[in-house]
Amino acid sequence: MTLMKGIVAAALVAVATPVLAESGTEAGATTENYKPRFDVWYETVLPGERLPISLPAGHELVIGNDVWSPSWRAPSEATTLPATLRKGGQDVAKVNIFVMEPISNVDAKGWLNGYRIGKYPKNPPEGFIRLDGPEDRQHDLSPHFKLGQFLCKQQPDHWPKYVIVSQNNVRRLEALLQSLNEDRTTDADTFFVMSGFRTPFYNSAIGSAKFSRHMYGDAADIYVDYKPRNGNMDDLNKDGKINKADANWLYDYAQKLYRRRTDLPKGGIGSYKANAVHGPFVHVDGRGREARWGR
Repeated sequence: MTLMKGIVAAALVAVATPVLAESGTEAGATTENYKPRFDVWYETVLPGERLPISLPAGHELVIGNDVWSPSWRAPSEATTLPATLRKGGQDVAKVNIFVMEPISNVDAKGWLNGYRIGKYPKNPPEGFIRLDGPEDRQHDLSPHFKLGQFLCKQQPDHWPKYVIVSQNNVRRLEALLQSLNEDRTTDADTFFVMSGFRTPFYNSAIGSAKFSRHMYGDAADIYVDYKPRNGNMDDLNKDGKINKADANWLYDYAQKLYRRRTDLPKGGIGSYKANAVHGPFVHVDGRGREARWGR
């Protein structure tokens, strides 16, 4: 099973090397020995900046055609660099390094290369992951989530697009999916992400909360869509109906899991009923503190 293969590999990596605190805005720079959270992972860095890591003895990080060293600096333009962490000649993990488009490149009217970002009400991010074409949606973030799942719904035919995806929330989503699979609740290989990143422009246009975590790539509105795969929440509580009771079931399950998994970042959970546009879903975010609503 794909899920278990990824989890087993991740566990083997954990034995080999200590854990690195998340880089960037979520946990700050670090020089501890580097270990991706999973056997498929990602990092972000600004153009011209160093990747703040330190490799354990016997490991090397191959970035494109380069072998990482403390003097390595990211290219001067936004791009995606495939990297491989190796130990003793064996691949340990695949890592996508996203060189971000700095927020300073957003113009005074809130546009970035024809893509409308808008204005952040406070705490603007350092930058955005750039996607140059549809194929970039397939970039892996983790064993069960891809970059394209978190794109904002605006300007569907415009490229480049820009996105932010929080490592903290990807960890929370992976943990939830893993647990549901281990419990045989589902065999889904991912969640359907109904809404991931939202630009401030789009967030305002749909009338969402002024300080929504979606604008920081730190939230995902999700549901399990596996059996049947029909664009709607599965009947998780097995009552023969698809309604808010299924969102409440997933909410309760997630809440119990996150209370038990004290190793995971804290965050929010919300339960939502269906409306004329969408079915029931659950909001999961990695805001760094517990928040609960909708139940």
